[in-house]
Amino acid sequence: MTSDVLVMGGGATGQLAAAYLRKCIPNLRVAVVEGPHKNRPIVGESLVEVSVDLMLELGLGPYLVEKHYPKYGLTYYFKPDIDNPADRTYVVDEIPTAPQILSFQINRFTFDREVRDRNVENGVELIDGTVTAVDINGGDGLHAVTVQDTAGGKQTLSVRWLVDATGRSRVLAKQLQLQETVKEQKSVFWFRLMNFNPEILSHIRALKKQNRAYVSYFATHHFFGKGNWIWCIPMRSPENAPLISIGITYRKDVYPHGEVRTMEHFLESVGREHPVIVELVRSGTIVDTNYYGSYMWECRQRYSIDRWYIIGDAGDTVDPLYSVGLALSSLQIRQIAAIIQRELQGWDTTEFTKDLDTALATFQRSVTRDTTRLYECMGDAYQCHLRVHLAVTKLFHLGLPLVMNNYLWDPVGAKLVNWFSSLEKLEADSKTIQALIREVAANPQNRAVENFIKVQSGASMNFPYYEHHREEDIAASLAKLAFGLARLRLALLGKLGWRAWIHYDQLWALFKDLFRGLFLVPFYGTKMRESKLVHLIVSSRE
Repeated sequence: MTSDVLVMGGGATGQLAAAYLRKCIPNLRVAVVEGPHKNRPIVGESLVEVSVDLMLELGLGPYLVEKHYPKYGLTYYFKPDIDNPADRTYVVDEIPTAPQILSFQINRFTFDREVRDRNVENGVELIDGTVTAVDINGGDGLHAVTVQDTAGGKQTLSVRWLVDATGRSRVLAKQLQLQETVKEQKSVFWFRLMNFNPEILSHIRALKKQNRAYVSYFATHHFFGKGNWIWCIPMRSPENAPLISIGITYRKDVYPHGEVRTMEHFLESVGREHPVIVELVRSGTIVDTNYYGSYMWECRQRYSIDRWYIIGDAGDTVDPLYSVGLALSSLQIRQIAAIIQRELQGWDTTEFTKDLDTALATFQRSVTRDTTRLYECMGDAYQCHLRVHLAVTKLFHLGLPLVMNNYLWDPVGAKLVNWFSSLEKLEADSKTIQALIREVAANPQNRAVENFIKVQSGASMNFPYYEHHREEDIAASLAKLAFGLARLRLALLGKLGWRAWIHYDQLWALFKDLFRGLFLVPFYGTKMRESKLVHLIVSSRE
């Protein structure tokens, strides 16, 4: 058998990849090897704007509206006295108004089935079997993939482009020895609940701004604790009954309560920090339980000029804190489609493939590694809220504007991203301001509740930009990010008093923030990818 594109893996990532390639390049023959039809653990129920943007393009918008809950952003619960279970005081941070871009809370079992069924209708070939061997051929040769069905029969598929979406099986990463060890391992235990009382989530002393824009329950709820955070995600059952997904993610080397593998251990350990969640669980009926242990890994390479691509958890795992799993997979799906389209148009895609691989790795690793470091202070409400504020600001000023304008799968855009926001720069900048936050938090007076800032505000979520979503406004968005970081750094330095003047690393970082903002001012109102200066910069890098 032959196929133009073969996707290994029939989960949401693989089926969405097949759907998008089939839509963008309808002349391609697209096939998916599904693997055994068994009940496997599924995470990724909270969508973000990037994922939904891809799904709207695939025509899934009406289905999402009719069958799943709208999502009103992420709500964060910071507990100032985390050592006192009896204290139910939380600094609660919600989005200030209804989201500028659609997002949803989805039941992954029903959603995954819907995407699969639509692929069948749209001519994607589904192959029921397990991949047992892959023979990678470079140059113009075809890859050979051996698939075994449930009866033991085997067939060999010849394919030009090969996409590995096998998740934790990591077929290509293992075969090509691309896996890299991650020192700071995390584990996750989660379950779904039915017949529960959702009002229990409000049985706390919530310090927050009054909200009249939406129903607060329909958000992704995040409770922070020592070396861990807990999610609560409302969703619908296939019968349209209320469900809620609840899970704890913890970093094994800093979480004080051991491995959480059972409901009994979950209730015992979580009850030491958040009794309100224990009450919520005990009000309902457990549907299922799941556990992933030590699930973090990285991949040295995701895309190859030999026409193989690794997407989703088959390559790099992500922390679910900001719901970026399917979002990053959505970026990869668009990138792979762009590479294939350029190759079909006769372009040499060698450099383009490497640029996209670098850009994707930067986004994935900067978010994931930054989140990994956050576990060290999740139990410190003051430090945690400031660092989450920084992550939100970067996402809405840097990440989303570039994605919404196709920068991460555009030849010039990818080069510009790699120049302006390399992984080394992003990590160095993050560690510098995190050190400042840590020093400011060492003074108990600074940790008072009245010193907390709004994590998600119109400014940090970049509301003016999303009025138009124009490429001409990207420079201003990036400049606001730089100037916003400078203001926050200056405010934190002010809390150190005279000692601020001997923090030469922070003063230098402040100067760089201001310089970056001023550097971008001449680009206001211009499309950066069309700028002669940008093309000069890109050419000099080449």
